Amino acid sequence: MVSQRTRLSAQMVRTIRALSDARTLRDAADVLNTSQSSLSRALRGAEARLGVTLFQRGWSGTEPTAEGEIVLGQCTRIMDDLHRFERVDLGTPAGRARFATFARWRHLEAVAAVVHTGSATAAAREMGVQQPAVSQALRDVSAYVGPALFARCKGGLRPTETGRALAALWARIGADLDQIADMLKRESSGLAGRIAVGMLPFSGQNFVMETFGEISRTNPNLRLVAVPGSYTSLCEALKRREIDLIVGILRAPPPEGFSEEYLYNETITAVARRDHPCHAAPVDLAVLAGLRWMVAPHGTPIRRYFEWLFAGITPAPVPQSCEILSFSNAEQVVVGNDSVALLCYSDVGLGNLRPELRRVDIDLPEAGVPIGITRNIGEAPSLAVSAFEALLKRRVGQPDPA
Repeated sequence: MVSQRTRLSAQMVRTIRALSDARTLRDAADVLNTSQSSLSRALRGAEARLGVTLFQRGWSGTEPTAEGEIVLGQCTRIMDDLHRFERVDLGTPAGRARFATFARWRHLEAVAAVVHTGSATAAAREMGVQQPAVSQALRDVSAYVGPALFARCKGGLRPTETGRALAALWARIGADLDQIADMLKRESSGLAGRIAVGMLPFSGQNFVMETFGEISRTNPNLRLVAVPGSYTSLCEALKRREIDLIVGILRAPPPEGFSEEYLYNETITAVARRDHPCHAAPVDLAVLAGLRWMVAPHGTPIRRYFEWLFAGITPAPVPQSCEILSFSNAEQVVVGNDSVALLCYSDVGLGNLRPELRRVDIDLPEAGVPIGITRNIGEAPSLAVSAFEALLKRRVGQPDPA
């Protein structure tokens, strides 16, 4: 008989699949028409059997760990197979699913054993159970399958086409279940786990993406998450452990509960589309004050710099606030309008400025801004996060520690 100590149960498989789609226990429970406590028990049981953590709290809700992704892949195969059998072999109309919802492994195993041995008595011996348990399993599965699974004949039970198809289905499901432990063991080399990075607008985003590319080449089991967001939203996510760190402009000092580590400087730069009139002649702050501006919202370091830059100049420019969390998207907006914008660039980034844009020819005072990592105080990073930070520091030009 199937070992309940090593294989995931049907309830566990359904729970893992539903939770990956719904992202919360409450919504997954609604999908499966069960209670959250029942789902929690099934999830804990699955993690205990496999010896791994399958889900963790993430930016968009509950998300699978690296090991969870492996298990989820097998659970998805199994659920797809169940639904395919229901739709094709049973001809169940869409919206009237019963088989995939109620199937239990002991039921399918009993059918397969009877198909193999030809009788309930022989199947019971093969499974190591009493004959009444097999007979009850056949009655249970017949209630939600519909077509007859066996026809009585001299000497035993002859499987129908549906019975043979169900036995074949169990062979596939059993193989998928048995592969999980080997897959987890095989994929355990290299770093594993999650690296979730919050990315502040206009600063360091390209280095994060490049470091993700580098670390993923040799560590295929990592789950990489890049979350662009405002400083406030990312700090809240960091407090809730939905992300592991934030890369971007440092606040110096950081808010209570956070620490900051400097990485490098970027430069606040005025840019406009290449054919903007501001490029036609030399400009100073008085000239720039009369132009249209697009600047980050109030409370951001870039907005404070803009207000400091034009303090005392009359009339003061009235900028259009624009909160765009993607650097490339912000540049695209500048290309398409008549405004001058303040964006942060590294030396490499400014050297690779997109051809539709051009730096406004003025040296802005005190335009350097510190870029770095923000973390929760007292929280030791995982091995994967530590490896990411080391690669990021090397990429931005920091020397390796002695």
